[in-house]
Amino acid sequence: MTPPTLRRWQVDALARWERAGHRGIVSVVTGAGKTVFALACIERLKPSCTLVVVPTLALLDQWWVAIAEFFDLDLDEINVISGKGRLRSGTINLAVLNTAAKLSRQHRHEQPLLLIVDECHKAGSDQFSRVLTIPTVASLGLSATPERPYDAGLEEIIIPALGPVIYEYTYRDALRDDVIVPFSLRNIVFELEPETRRKYERLTRAIAREIKRVGMEAPETVALLLRRARLVNLSLNRVRLALRIVAAHRKERILIFHESIEAGELIQRVLVDNKVKSGIYHSRMPLRARAETLAAFRTGQLDVLVTCRALDEGFDVPEAQVGIIAASTATKRQRIQRLGRMLRPAGGKTHAVVYSIVATGPEISRLRKEERELEGVATTTWSRA
Repeated sequence: MTPPTLRRWQVDALARWERAGHRGIVSVVTGAGKTVFALACIERLKPSCTLVVVPTLALLDQWWVAIAEFFDLDLDEINVISGKGRLRSGTINLAVLNTAAKLSRQHRHEQPLLLIVDECHKAGSDQFSRVLTIPTVASLGLSATPERPYDAGLEEIIIPALGPVIYEYTYRDALRDDVIVPFSLRNIVFELEPETRRKYERLTRAIAREIKRVGMEAPETVALLLRRARLVNLSLNRVRLALRIVAAHRKERILIFHESIEAGELIQRVLVDNKVKSGIYHSRMPLRARAETLAAFRTGQLDVLVTCRALDEGFDVPEAQVGIIAASTATKRQRIQRLGRMLRPAGGKTHAVVYSIVATGPEISRLRKEERELEGVATTTWSRA
């Protein structure tokens, strides 16, 4: 099989990586082709040993297939490390971050290798940073969002090990190059149920008191913040609005994102009761059931896929035309990942629309900031339910 022709940004980033001495981090929006770029780096450098580290099993499976296709290999020719496995010379090694971080010194390779860390921001924690101590002759970090907002892990751990951010590729760049489809954002503000609103306001006052007493990052404050987020996310008005949006897009391919498995399963039950061809995908499902549901969505057997965080990082579902972010966290990284799920091109797909359902001041403020950042890139509209 002939390797795919590289996109312009991939050619430019490869040249930048070579000029940087085969070290550095590439920050590229989700869906632009980071995996193919990394495989092109392997092909160009031709190291005697490569270790690709990924954060999840779902991403490991995706990389495994991509490596085999790019280099025309059988799956067995790629060394997938698990348990007490070890690095193997003369091939590409693949490991989940948790496993790679546990590689003991006796299992490490005697010769320096090319280390590629996908979603490299995750390697900045104390738990996983050990993977960055493996001796390397070259290194590459990949992430749409390499920054770590709550600590200095990028500056103090990741950059010293992998190299600086040497290339950035934004939504504006990707849209210009037709790497992503044009998209619009429809933000819908709804009212919480009266009792939910009262509880939200009580928790907000309690949070303010705890911040003043012990600080923003104290366990007591964080616990209250989590309680408030769960309360808002489980609003039945939020669920009803998501279902109304689905009804307005009958026969289109829809992804619904939620934070709560409980709420996701409620949405799924109502969809089934209304004869909508839908499935649900979350971490508590058996592996085979998840794979079958995803395959059914990708092949058109399902019109709607409800997902509870499990598809946030690194899984391709380019067939989706409509995204409904029914509930989300405050993290910008999650938002970028979810948008990336929606913006990948697919046959017959000319545009994507992403709905965000919000009720509270902090949610609205985050989307207002995003609107300013994406001015000239995406069309943003606001409405009230």
